[in-house]
Amino acid sequence: MAGAERGNATSPGIPAQIPEQRHPEAETPTQPPRRPDESMSLMRELVSHALDDGYASAAARRDPNKPKKKRKVPVFVVAIVLFGLIITVAAIQTRQSAPAVAKEKAELAERITTETQRVDDQRARAERLQRDITRMQNDALESSVGGQALRERLQALETLTGTGRVVGPGVRIIVDDAAIDEVSGGEESANNRILDLDLQQLVNGLWAAGAEAIAINGERLTVLTAIRGADKSITVDYRPLARPYTVEAIGDPATLEARFAESPGGVWLHNLKAVANIRYETHTIDEIALPADSGAQLRYARTEGAPR
Repeated sequence: MAGAERGNATSPGIPAQIPEQRHPEAETPTQPPRRPDESMSLMRELVSHALDDGYASAAARRDPNKPKKKRKVPVFVVAIVLFGLIITVAAIQTRQSAPAVAKEKAELAERITTETQRVDDQRARAERLQRDITRMQNDALESSVGGQALRERLQALETLTGTGRVVGPGVRIIVDDAAIDEVSGGEESANNRILDLDLQQLVNGLWAAGAEAIAINGERLTVLTAIRGADKSITVDYRPLARPYTVEAIGDPATLEARFAESPGGVWLHNLKAVANIRYETHTIDEIALPADSGAQLRYARTEGAPR
């Protein structure tokens, strides 16, 4: 009994083991079997209804007899076509009028040459007449002592005013543009050409050095002479000059050239040669003949001895 009781008794402090209860498993309801192609339903829908129902309805409402709208041509296409047409017409007109323009240009050049020759002839005639007048003046004043003094005074005034022909020693300066092979890039530019300002500086330097009379390419300079630039040409009293430019000055040959080299005009010319490759050369001449200024006009005169 004791053994049996020990076998059924529990030890103090140890809970009795409760036998594990078993629960029957819950039964799941029965479901119908799935189709094998059930996952392809979306693809079958796209294949069977390729066009949305809204598009189909709109197509059904459309009037089959209604004309289709035409596509509009862009405005810029029309503009390009018109521009090309204008350019073509202008080119054709220019080509057709080219012979007439060339003919007019040739006629104008011929007229300029003719008029220039006529002016040169008139100037030569005026110079001959002026020499005749001067000779007769000198003959009339040579007969008396007072006349001789007056003749000398007239000659001095004619030299200063440029109204008389002058002969004497002096210097000749020839200036020209830079040579093409000395110009950077081989292209002529304003920096390598003689400008009207350069001739003005040269002439002012000669006046400051003591020159009595000056001429450029045979054009006598006076206090009223204008040296101007016209495009690539230089004019003296509106007469164009041709390169090279020959500047002749009458004065004391012993001092004129040296004083000119030290003058602002001489320094200007030297700098042009060093910086812009301008060409120039100076020569001392024993006898230089400068013509009178044919454009000079007598504006004021009074009788000798008359009150002012």
